[in-house]
Amino acid sequence: MEYRAIKTKEIGIIYGRDAIYLDEFRQIFGTEYCCIIKGEFSSSLTGINSDKHFIPYIFSFSGVIYYQCCELDLYINEKKLDSSFDLVCNSSLIQELKNGSISSKISEDHKHYVLQTYDYVFDIIAKDYKLVIENE
Repeated sequence: MEYRAIKTKEIGIIYGRDAIYLDEFRQIFGTEYCCIIKGEFSSSLTGINSDKHFIPYIFSFSGVIYYQCCELDLYINEKKLDSSFDLVCNSSLIQELKNGSISSKISEDHKHYVLQTYDYVFDIIAKDYKLVIENE
């Protein structure tokens, strides 16, 4: 299992515990299950060039088949994280899910994402994500 920082086209690589603040988490049930995470980035810890210290964002994860959330201080893989938003390569969690009774729900398109906010860490198995920087 290897954690690799994701370089987003919107803001680059996100580093530091203070980089991502969480305001809202929503689950959306429909034909494709989604998770929406809203909050603010600390602009000094991202690639955003802004006069504002906090920049609103929305992360949308689509095709979600698994997620879990825990407090950052309790996250057992915290020392393995490469950044505040990582892709887990050769994920043991995906492998474990593939070996279980729901293996037919997991496709090659699913990826293991880890999003570390100031207080919480999310492990998300999803097909894709989208990041939107909101205008105020």
